[in-house]
Amino acid sequence: IGELFDYAPLDKDNRKVVIQTKDKTVEAKSFEDNIKNAKIGDLIVMKSLNYEPGLAILLPESTPLLDELFNQMTVNKKLVIQIQGHICCADNDSTNLSRARAKLVYDFLIQKGITKSRMSYRGFGVTKPFYQIPENNDEERIANRRVEIKIVSNK
Repeated sequence: IGELFDYAPLDKDNRKVVIQTKDKTVEAKSFEDNIKNAKIGDLIVMKSLNYEPGLAILLPESTPLLDELFNQMTVNKKLVIQIQGHICCADNDSTNLSRARAKLVYDFLIQKGITKSRMSYRGFGVTKPFYQIPENNDEERIANRRVEIKIVSNK
């Protein structure tokens, strides 16, 4: 919507995607809503989590999403998660990059005060791609290169 966007008083209400079709407008669920409504076993992709290429170093634009996850874990004391890392564009994960990226999220939450008993982390490398490797384009590579939150317990 760009310059015509009318900001809501609550910052969280400004973080959404609106999909417009000819007949109706549908709001996609926010990361916060996905966490709140998640059931045991659900996987939630952290779509705005970005790293330096080939490294376990978060880019600064990833912090708001990590803060949202922290806020949800603070509000819901019974939320227990497994942080799952995945990579793209390789035959294997010989350097355990997927695990290191998942651990980075884990460490962020530990530093903010979330207890270790409520979290675990795991790297899956290239074993669970959304698209077959080698990927055909950047869209497929981005989808395969991800961190997911698996709900172990909620509410």
